[in-house]
Amino acid sequence: MINSRTGKPSPKDVRSARIASGMTQSQAAERFSYALVSWQQKEAEGKTNRSLSAGEYELLLLLAGTHPDYELKTK
Repeated sequence: MINSRTGKPSPKDVRSARIASGMTQSQAAERFSYALVSWQQKEAEGKTNRSLSAGEYELLLLLAGTHPDYELKTK
């Protein structure tokens, strides 16, 4: 769920969505064009956390099949 105050997902939500998508941290980092350590910071609690943007989180939810409003379909 996106935090209404910050407009960004929590690290726990990012991790849960990544796991639901079936991706490892390495695969998620590659998919979103991040270094592995940068992706790990997006899932980390505390001061080292660097959140996904709302748009990136929406894409992750689509990939996980857990978006509340939309679903991906193959062509």
